[in-house]
Amino acid sequence: MPTHSNHGMRVAYISARLAKKIGFSESSLFDLISYSLLHDNGVMASLRKMKDKGVTISTDSGAVEAMPLHCIEGEKNLANFPFLMKRENVILYHHENYDGSGFFGIAGNKIPIFSRIIHLADLMAIWYSSGMGTDQVMDSIVQNVHMFDPDLCEAALELSANVEFWLDLNDMFVQRALVAMQPKVSREFDFRKLREISQIFSRIIDAKSPFTGSHSRGISEKTGFICQYYEFDEQTYWQMRVAADLHDLGKLIVPSSILDKPGKLSRDEFRMIQAHPYYTRKILERIDGFEEITEWASNHHEKLNGSGYPYGRDSSNLDFNSRILACVDIYQALTEDRPYRKAMEHRKAINIMKDMAAQGQIEASVTEDMDSIFSGVMN
Repeated sequence: MPTHSNHGMRVAYISARLAKKIGFSESSLFDLISYSLLHDNGVMASLRKMKDKGVTISTDSGAVEAMPLHCIEGEKNLANFPFLMKRENVILYHHENYDGSGFFGIAGNKIPIFSRIIHLADLMAIWYSSGMGTDQVMDSIVQNVHMFDPDLCEAALELSANVEFWLDLNDMFVQRALVAMQPKVSREFDFRKLREISQIFSRIIDAKSPFTGSHSRGISEKTGFICQYYEFDEQTYWQMRVAADLHDLGKLIVPSSILDKPGKLSRDEFRMIQAHPYYTRKILERIDGFEEITEWASNHHEKLNGSGYPYGRDSSNLDFNSRILACVDIYQALTEDRPYRKAMEHRKAINIMKDMAAQGQIEASVTEDMDSIFSGVMN
């Protein structure tokens, strides 16, 4: 799996440039960019499944790219993603070679055009990020011409002849270049529909570590019970479910070696853990209409007495829904296995939370209500 920063954006940018070169419509271009950004979404799940079988693979080795499992998992993850037009097997076949020598032996135009584009863009992005010069990348395309659609090879070589194409791939410019190419397609979803999308990212987040395999899902389910208990209106209910799904989005940036570490974390490692709600906020605050979701999701490690992280907020700027999510996160963490301890039973977890409430860290009323809601269910 490429570990280079901005890999997904580079693949999306190159894919979009190729697609425009061969005459894609605006709606197809919109979907292609979405598929490209998500082309490696199955990597975490495949790593976890391999680890469950006793096979440990370094994400730095590129070994994941050499296994079809991440294509299979990625295709499954996107089954319910609301593309403008659903296309079958784009992610499943994004490593197929034009001559039929790929994972599944699909050849030529039987490979979906989106897959053919992403395959070429993926390798071009990897070659670029590995330090190859522009001439070397172009030579690599020619040397591996059997792997790619001839029309796409021709388009790639024509694009590669322009200096601006390569300058746009620079870390400083690639995001802006991609956004500038993004078709202005507007779609409206209610929060219930958006929850179908957030569940996809929840599964990707949870697959990051075997010790958090159902963490976000568990928090979302329990948050739903609590919202019903408080008789929240339907919109707030679904907003809270989305916030729960996405609260740990920033953990995708934290190395698995830290998340899975059985011993005590070093100061620097703990700082990395503490940074994840910050990254969650930075990602979510860019989405229009997500203002409340962003607050609730990224405040889940803040404490009422100001002792939390990453901002050290206190009761004066933590609303009730943020307090709910913080309590549910603690309860879920205490009642699931972690690398350094076994899961706790309900009563022990609630007693710990009541101590925290007594110290002014978390909302006492939510803790009491959670005790009532989950007692008997979690034992």
